[in-house]
Amino acid sequence: MDPHHPYLIGDCLIHIFTFLTEDDLISASTVCKDWYEAAETPWLWRRICLQRWSFCNIAALGGDHLNHSWKRYFQRRCHLEKNMTQGRSGDYTCKSLRGHTGRVVGLVYLQGNSSLLPDLSKSSAVVCSASTDGTVRAWNIQNGENLWCSPVQSPLTMIIVDEKQEVIITSDSAGLITTWQGQTGQQLASFSTASSHCTLLQYNINNNWFLTVGTGQGSICTLADLTLTKTSSLMVCDSFRVDILLVSPDKKWIVAGTKENADLSLKVIYSESLTSPSEDEGTLCQSVPVPGCQAAVFIPTQPARLAIIHHTELRGNKALTVFDVSLKKMKYKTEIQGEG
Repeated sequence: MDPHHPYLIGDCLIHIFTFLTEDDLISASTVCKDWYEAAETPWLWRRICLQRWSFCNIAALGGDHLNHSWKRYFQRRCHLEKNMTQGRSGDYTCKSLRGHTGRVVGLVYLQGNSSLLPDLSKSSAVVCSASTDGTVRAWNIQNGENLWCSPVQSPLTMIIVDEKQEVIITSDSAGLITTWQGQTGQQLASFSTASSHCTLLQYNINNNWFLTVGTGQGSICTLADLTLTKTSSLMVCDSFRVDILLVSPDKKWIVAGTKENADLSLKVIYSESLTSPSEDEGTLCQSVPVPGCQAAVFIPTQPARLAIIHHTELRGNKALTVFDVSLKKMKYKTEIQGEG
């Protein structure tokens, strides 16, 4: 090693080590002190982790954050995967949740959890499931115990959760929307849409609770509070079911539409005109200028940036278009604008 250029040699080693597998990298780290320091570079192990799993959360290691390293994360996750493929227990808990007699249509985290990062180490961790047998059930994750079961109703089609208030929301094949108290299973309220298909979207605006429901007839209905009081209704895709329903990160915009008709476009709606409708202005709604939406999402880091995958004029081809949605107030009216 050249003592006059230690950083240059180290950078060269790190670059060379990018061509090694994880096993070869571990072997190389045993050659000498310089190779060890290069092979322990966090960037190398982070690169290996992201190449293998795409999404990694080093905080999942738990314990002392000072001892976290990408190499340790890689080794522990590989160990866990190996045990799971061999059906072994160890760093994880595997329990069967038995009780439903029909197909399970959804599972949501309820207590002490986030749907993105469930902390299953907590003894109070609870999930709720919905089934075509017409029941909602709550389960203790640690021991698989059934905590409560709702009365039987029509086959359930969807389940979502408001984690902050620990409220479960379900829809059934008869179009009945029901809210349940997550801790006890007590039914709080219900609302009938008379639609065999319902898409559910729950959100909060200024600490006020709202639920927007897309129906099989192409309309959306907005309900307020846990009493499910109807505030507004709007037709967005006549005779085609609403299967796309989104809310922007700032809760200012609702997007609704269908994937069933390639000639129809998504509708962008000013959420306040659904939650607090005004007789003077009516509902502020604007079609997005691209038909045939197949998927859509609001960019999480932007307040109102909408990305849409849609059909093109060439049959079988698809394109990605991004819009920034904004509200333009003029002297006599207000309009929604979308700049691509």
